[in-house]
Amino acid sequence: MRTRIQVATVVASLGLLLGGDLLACGDKFLSSGRGTRYQRPKNARAASILIYAASTPDASQSDRVLSVLKQGGHRSTTVATLDQLSTVLQGGRFDVVLASSHATAAVQPLLGSAPDAAVLLAIEPAAKNRSLLKAIDKAVEQRDRNLKKAQSRT
Repeated sequence: MRTRIQVATVVASLGLLLGGDLLACGDKFLSSGRGTRYQRPKNARAASILIYAASTPDASQSDRVLSVLKQGGHRSTTVATLDQLSTVLQGGRFDVVLASSHATAAVQPLLGSAPDAAVLLAIEPAAKNRSLLKAIDKAVEQRDRNLKKAQSRT
C-alpha cells in the first residue's frame, strides 16, 4: 500500500513538473477553442478601391492612405483627373471611391444611381488609420446591402 502511494506521488509530481513544457512555444494555440486573434473580423472583406488623387493636395497623405489600404488587404487604383475617373468607373467595378471632402460634389454625379454603383467616401486630412479602415468596411457593407436589396427586387 505504501509503494502505491509513493508511485502515485512520483507520477503526480512528474505530471506537474512536465505540464509547463507541454504548453510552451505556441502549443497553446493548437489547443481546441484557442487561436490567435490577429485576423480581421469575418465580416470584413477585401475591397476594390478607386482613389481620386487630385482631390488630395498632399502627396504624403495619399502615400499614407495607400499604405493603410495595403495593410488592410484592399486593392486600390489611383486616378488624377475627373476624365480618368469617369473612364475607369465605366470600365471597372469598384466597391468604394475615396475623395477628399471638398471634391465629393464633383465625383458624386459620375457614380450614377445603379444598385452596383461604388460608394463614395470622403477622406478627411487628419483621418486616423483605424477610422479610415472602419469607414471603408462600413462602405463595403452598405454596398453589399444595396446589391442584396436590388437582387431581391428582381
